[in-house]
Amino acid sequence: MIAVDKRECVGCEECLHVCPTEAIIMKNEKAEIIQHKCDQCERCIPACPVKAIKIVYTQLI
Repeated sequence: MIAVDKRECVGCEECLHVCPTEAIIMKNEKAEIIQHKCDQCERCIPACPVKAIKIVYTQLI
């Protein structure tokens, strides 16, 4: 899963411009990923100048 660390996000909106599925929105001046729209292409990760977007590994129980 791809997620935004809101503590690091500066609200520059660079990630919005590279997302092909429009899965990223701005909420309270921070990027937020709509998970059901995200196709995990990872284009937003290198687009983020402050490295606030990361792959988060979740463990299934």
